[in-house]
Amino acid sequence: MKNLIYSISLVMISISIYLLIEYPNSGRAGLIAGALIFIGFVLNIVGFSLNAKALLEK
Repeated sequence: MKNLIYSISLVMISISIYLLIEYPNSGRAGLIAGALIFIGFVLNIVGFSLNAKALLEK
């Protein structure tokens, strides 16, 4: 589960960077990219904390 969350977060961050590079003057794409990068970072932190918690339990 933690690997899936981490992978999804990396995909979301990659998509947001792509949107910002491909459409730099679009306000809508910037808004979508901002939302995706926020959700991606939150999922990245959650995936990392699940990984750290699993390592502590071993």
